[in-house]
Amino acid sequence: MIGAAFLVLLAAAPVPPTDAPERIFVNGRIWTGDAARPRATALAVRNDVLAAVGSDDEVRRIAGPRTQVVDLKGRFVAPGFNDAHIHFLVVPTVDLGEDKTVAAIQRRIHDYAEANKDKPWVVGRGWFYGAFPGGMPHRRLLDEAVPDRPAFMTGYDGHTGWANSRALALAGITRDTPDPTGGAIVKDESGDPTGVLKETALRLVERLVPPPTDEDRYRGLRRRIEEAASYGLTSVQNAAFQPVELPIYERVLAEGGLKIRIYWAVPFRKAATEADMAGYKALREKHRGPVIKFGAAKGFLDGVVESKTAAMFDEYAGGGGTGQLNFTDDELFRTAARYDREGFQIFFHAIGDRAIDQALRAFEHAAKVNRTSGRRHRIEHMEVPRPADLPRFKALEVIASTQAMFANPDQNTLEVYAVSLGPARVPRAMPFKSIDDAGVVQAFGSDSPVFSMETLKGIYAAVTRTTPEGTPAGGWQPHERISVEAALRHFTVDAAYASFEEHRKGTLAAGKLADFVVLSEDILAAPAARLLTTKVLLTVMGGRETFRAGEF
Repeated sequence: MIGAAFLVLLAAAPVPPTDAPERIFVNGRIWTGDAARPRATALAVRNDVLAAVGSDDEVRRIAGPRTQVVDLKGRFVAPGFNDAHIHFLVVPTVDLGEDKTVAAIQRRIHDYAEANKDKPWVVGRGWFYGAFPGGMPHRRLLDEAVPDRPAFMTGYDGHTGWANSRALALAGITRDTPDPTGGAIVKDESGDPTGVLKETALRLVERLVPPPTDEDRYRGLRRRIEEAASYGLTSVQNAAFQPVELPIYERVLAEGGLKIRIYWAVPFRKAATEADMAGYKALREKHRGPVIKFGAAKGFLDGVVESKTAAMFDEYAGGGGTGQLNFTDDELFRTAARYDREGFQIFFHAIGDRAIDQALRAFEHAAKVNRTSGRRHRIEHMEVPRPADLPRFKALEVIASTQAMFANPDQNTLEVYAVSLGPARVPRAMPFKSIDDAGVVQAFGSDSPVFSMETLKGIYAAVTRTTPEGTPAGGWQPHERISVEAALRHFTVDAAYASFEEHRKGTLAAGKLADFVVLSEDILAAPAARLLTTKVLLTVMGGRETFRAGEF
């Protein structure tokens, strides 16, 4: 790190041209995230790292005759945004994320089907439970939109599917088909399948859908990379691994087009073979960063609240049971200890309070039997923890990997999610402030494509707990609102810590990677509503511009 004394020495002697930074950025409002120097006005970039961060005078002193000087004109600079939980590669299909009524959903599906008559299946994702009467769709609605081909639409959270009659017939799903282990085929009062498939039951239809081609994946990845850079993202943590996708990433990397750093989680499987484990460890050894890195394993302990599959201690409001756990304690403890022993950081999808408790007990068991520490295991989503469990996170050094946009109180949240939880549990849903107050490391992600990976929208949701329209007045469960600076830390400093990369990134300091974002507003000084109109003007990853707005 370049200290004040070193900068004085640099001022007294000419800087050799080979040591001078290629670019310096001056006259900015820089939030570094670094407790040693939280604010600065200038920074210097040499190769892919920061050569200095400090005042304009300090940074100008190390400039050489060929150093480019960029005037930030008082704009705000922060470390590059890091999405700590995402499903990055998305192949474009029918996108229902913006449609909030049955008619709008049907129209979008119908229009896509008409425009793509060559496709044997019509597939899509993104519908919200709240758009449908009673919180669930029906096959008849999809039959009306697509009467001539099989169609299958995955819900916004990826845990519930919606099939039309042709898709059900091809899958052989009838009134006599039993529920698969860990899933449910929803049936109506007469016993006929409604077309709704929960959790593992999705696979009954998904296995029949023609997979995307490598070129489909390639185009999808290139599109997502450009989108991510335009939102100020320089790093993401990929919560799902498909072996078929890795060559696509490696192809884009070889082309010089991978403008995002990726930390990957392999599958956490109770029946993983020795060959599986050897393959996972080989990936970890081959890809150690700083662009592609493996080191984690992801497992699902329960489902989601909307479909009442998240595992709760108490029954859901209005009935429907207490959800389901995907592992017995014995299975989970044994498997967690195995992955922990092999040095993997574990991501557990655990939403309900019963699943969160099981995850914490599994981490405690693994640490005890293996005599390990510092693994930084994580609980993903952890939407409805018991207040008494938050101190357990800190004691076990478990990271809370939460999603800022999940606090957006839209129709789905208020009319399905909150109703299913019931009034006793709603006040502890998405408890961002309580997590912070308990001293737990909290890393923010988007879970995109569940929600947009626009970091600024996520910060807005966590800070206001209102919709972009400002409803409800005062925010949904306002006692869990956090400050803009806290949310920004969760998307930068804490996200880097969550992937063992705080020594490389997450803060702006000399010697760290030159990953940063320039914004049109000082988001720490402006009213929270301005987060929605703040623009990303410049994104830099490793000293390389990955996005530049026209007005910069």
